[in-house]
Parts: sequence; C-alpha cells; structure tokens
Amino acid sequence: MSGELRKQLPPLPERMRHLPIDARGYPVPYFVAWVDGKPDHRIADGRKFPIAVRQSLCWMCGQKLGSFKSFCIGPMCAITRTISEPPSHLECLRFAATACPFMTRPRAQRREANLPDCGLTTAGDGIRRNPGAVCIWTTKRFTAWHPDTGGVLFRLGDPERTEWYCEGRPATRAEVDESIRTGLPLLRESAQAQDTEQPNAYAMRHLDECIARETRWLDRQEWPTTTTTGAPHQ
Repeated sequence: MSGELRKQLPPLPERMRHLPIDARGYPVPYFVAWVDGKPDHRIADGRKFPIAVRQSLCWMCGQKLGSFKSFCIGPMCAITRTISEPPSHLECLRFAATACPFMTRPRAQRREANLPDCGLTTAGDGIRRNPGAVCIWTTKRFTAWHPDTGGVLFRLGDPERTEWYCEGRPATRAEVDESIRTGLPLLRESAQAQDTEQPNAYAMRHLDECIARETRWLDRQEWPTTTTTGAPHQ
C-alpha cells in the first residue's frame, strides 16, 4: 500500500480519509474484498454486505449513515428505481463519481479475467455495460426485498435530489438521454421476456410507466448547457 493519494484525484472527503490507499494511489472503499493481502476493487466483500445493511453503514467509507441515503446508479436503475448495492454518503459518492476510473472513462471495461469466487453475488439481472452517465440518487426512503433469484435488492423512494455525472464532471441532459437511449433496448427485451413467460405480468406496461415517470423528473432538473473539463484522470 502506497499511503499517498494519486495527485490527479479530487480531495478525499473527510469520512474517507481513514481508508487505506492502494499501490496505484486510489483509496480502498469499505466494500472492497481483499485477496491474498491485496484489495481487488472488482469484488465486493460478501461478508460486509449484511453488516452495512443492518448497521446502516456507508458502502464507501464504512461509517454510520444519517437520514439521507445516496445510491450511485445508472440510467436504467433510475428508471426501475432498483439497485443491488447498499447506500452511501453523498460526499463519498461524489468522490467516486469524479475519481473512479470506471465512471470517469465511459469506454472503460471491467477486467473479468481471473476473478476469485470470494466476492458478493449480486441479486437481480444486472446490465453488464458501462452506462457512461451515472446518477447519485439521494433519498430518505428505500426498502430491501428478496427477488425470486435470491439475494437482496433495494427499491428506491422518491429522490430528495439527483446529481448526474459523466467523465468525472456534471453530465449534460444530452449525455443522459443518450445513455438512456442505448440502455432501453436491454430493459425492453427483459420486459418482453417476462410478459411472454407470465402473460399477466404486464412488464412492458409497467416499464413504459417507469420511463414516463423518470422523463418527467429529468425535465424538472437544471442541466449544464455545455460540458466542462474536469480534472484529468490517468
């Protein structure tokens, strides 16, 4: 562990300053699994998931959450209002949105090779893509539920606020709309499959209602008119 934060990164929030710094200069979030004495940022530690949920701990820094809970989600999760990861502090997720290589580089792909099998198995049918634009969804209300496939998912309540990011800076409406456009076919395919298997599921109708609800929310937001260059991320 280097102990020195990467120079190109934004300042660490106070709550994250106790976290170890890896050899690349990135902080190691609370949820990260350690394999053979080294952190593997690709893997969430399954042992920490129930602890974070029961004790209301931030998934990023591991400290106690308050009444406001923030979730980092992609546009498809903003439509379905469903996510498989526990909440975090707003400032911790702001750091992640402006520092995490996967979120600041829309073309980045997660390395799946040689993944150890000690990590958390996430619930639901996650869409395996880099959405480009990400949302920090802050709410006072959410519920945990157990899908038929196993695990735990979180259903998000109405947001108190949302913040959208792309390439480590505030996203434009056009960037969010493009991410939605490219992701919706995957959601529609899943909904159509549900309606085929369960004719009374009305999954497509429900999806259309969710899309309309999110579109109304996006229309009420204030958006930057142009992109602003953020700090470089190497």
